Amino acid sequence: TVYEGELVGMILATELLKGERNVKSVSLGLDNKATIQATTVFKSGPGHYLMDIFHDNLRKALLHHELGQMRIRWTPGHIGIPGNEEADEEAREAVK
Repeated sequence: TVYEGELVGMILATELLKGERNVKSVSLGLDNKATIQATTVFKSGPGHYLMDIFHDNLRKALLHHELGQMRIRWTPGHIGIPGNEEADEEAREAVK
């Protein structure tokens, strides 16, 4: 699903963060509101394994960089953002 693709993208973002140095702040833009809302659910359950991985990776990255938070923002999709449709297609392919 697109939702799962967004979650995989979020996990990959936290993986990239692990390799960075001197990080002062972190923001992540998503165009899927359901995914953003799900980031506040910490109760594990069936089908929640991807969010569990994201939360675990995020916690480790924030501790490593001594950051207090990651800002997650809604970014309207397909509105004047070059490459966004291609990124959505890659996300769909990633979950097949």
